[in-house]
Amino acid sequence: MGVLLIRELNVDGCGDFADVLVQTDQPVTPEQMKELHHELTRLNNEQECPDTDDVVEEAVKNTLGETARCIDYALLEYGGAGRHCDENFH
Repeated sequence: MGVLLIRELNVDGCGDFADVLVQTDQPVTPEQMKELHHELTRLNNEQECPDTDDVVEEAVKNTLGETARCIDYALLEYGGAGRHCDENFH
């Protein structure tokens, strides 16, 4: 089982992005990745106002079939601004 993060770049024309997580039953092959990329681009270009989630869901269904599905996720960000990296620190 694996997880694939699909990121649509520049979704709003201002550099923002949208992420969709896909859970797979089997590892995604390089050939499948190429097919998925092609299908994402095709679907995104075909629609007048494409929704990232809808485009990804359809592309995943068309290329990976029943072996994969979009899943919900939560994002937790943290920063380490209080401590600087030190190459001598072990």
